[in-house]
Amino acid sequence: MRPERLIYTFVSYASNYNTSWGKGTALEGIERTATLAHKYNIPVTWIVNGGSVPMIKDWILSWHETYGDDVILQCPMYGQDPRNRKAELKALLEQEWNIVQEAFPWAKTRVAARGQISQEIIQALEELDFQGLWGYCWEQTWWDGISHKGIPWGFWYVDSNRYKIPHQGKGKIVGCEWTVRDFNRTYHSGCPCIYSTDPNDVLRAGLCTGDNIEYWKDLFQDYLNNTDHNNHVFFLQQQEAHEMEYSDRFAVFPEEHVKECASMLDHFFRYIKTFPITFTTLPAAIRMYHEENSVTAKSCILTSGSRHQPETNEYTLTLGGTAAGPWPETFLYYDSRCQMAFVKGECTPRTLRSYAGKCSMDEEFLETIPQVFTVSYEKTEKNIDITYEIGYHPPIPFGLVYWDDLRGYKAASCEGACHVEIIKDKLAFIRMDLDGEKRKVHLKLEQS
Repeated sequence: MRPERLIYTFVSYASNYNTSWGKGTALEGIERTATLAHKYNIPVTWIVNGGSVPMIKDWILSWHETYGDDVILQCPMYGQDPRNRKAELKALLEQEWNIVQEAFPWAKTRVAARGQISQEIIQALEELDFQGLWGYCWEQTWWDGISHKGIPWGFWYVDSNRYKIPHQGKGKIVGCEWTVRDFNRTYHSGCPCIYSTDPNDVLRAGLCTGDNIEYWKDLFQDYLNNTDHNNHVFFLQQQEAHEMEYSDRFAVFPEEHVKECASMLDHFFRYIKTFPITFTTLPAAIRMYHEENSVTAKSCILTSGSRHQPETNEYTLTLGGTAAGPWPETFLYYDSRCQMAFVKGECTPRTLRSYAGKCSMDEEFLETIPQVFTVSYEKTEKNIDITYEIGYHPPIPFGLVYWDDLRGYKAASCEGACHVEIIKDKLAFIRMDLDGEKRKVHLKLEQS
């Protein structure tokens, strides 16, 4: 493992609200959240708006000086008239960011926060020189009005004309995940909200309690295990400050839930601080991504999932029940052109999403899988030699996986492919682009 490659950021909503579920700024929740994170010298990225800045300015200035806290801007609500939407949003963003900039002159990296994302939002942010947008939700459908199924996880450059698809070059906006999900269980169950790092969701699902965060530990280890074959693995965690308060202003969850979530975060912060991972703020992580990547970085995730099961209760039955597994080891991959998922033992992707040429943001970018035949296979003490034949299929990004005990092996050659990589001594991943014709792929592995 390369734990320093795991980039941990903790984000907290600290905005001013006037809604049916709360009014004002959650000062008690903000203070409670800050105390928990700062106890372990973990910097917090606060999501603020013009209404909350005057209330918490002095706190954040002090926390920035002592712990390195930073701020990003809650994207304001804007009108629905398509003729004026972007212009109205830009004016509101400028107005709100000016408040933030005046209060916190060190906040130079412009990052916005919003879960319900549109093309106009990405374009407005680009035109105002923002560098990032937090709030994307991998595999999520419907929940909180957010349907992002088909997008990548972690960090990626967003195409301003196709806001769910990676830019094909170096985009201006880095899209960031709301809070990370359990790769294995999210993919197989279709329940990204329950299998996540959101304290309230895992508490309500019975996966964690105030004194038991074994599920979160397993999830964290899954991410940590993938640091040796990725330049970076991003672990973004978020908790709303207004969900850490039970008062006359905010009572989103019962008081007991607030206490249990605080205990869960306390235990988790203590646990992850025992690892030499990289703790930073979201703006700093986004700056790093821009500096190091000229295109969306590929991500290779081999995930085995957790041994812990959710409860059957009112929350987990909301959408008709929560699949519990266990599921097999699964390899997940994306780059700027595609996303694929391979289940252990299968050479072709169980799921293939192509971003090439897609324009409708109402779809999930799914593709049919070409026919693949293994036409020759030989394994000796020193070598593995295998040839695949791929049938006719319209041009698409594609990949194959060879699963085996590959300890001591290296890729000697792979004719017919553009890239081959051995992952965790368990599989050889082959990446290629199909051109519409038949294709033979000849993989040679040898003992090093």
